[in-house]
Amino acid sequence: MATATEPRPLADLEQDALARVEEEFARRARGAKPWTPSEYVERIERVHAHYARRRAWLRLHEQDTAS
Repeated sequence: MATATEPRPLADLEQDALARVEEEFARRARGAKPWTPSEYVERIERVHAHYARRRAWLRLHEQDTAS
């Protein structure tokens, strides 16, 4: 029997994405072409920007549905 699950909070998803970036950074550090610190910071900033845009979109559309 399938049960309805609540979507995960955006903050949890963001933390998971940051953990994946850190895992990739560690994996590449052991390889032939590791990320530079600036590449690592850029990836982290991209994750934060993605979720900031998503939160802004949700706020905007939350107001549309409440009207």
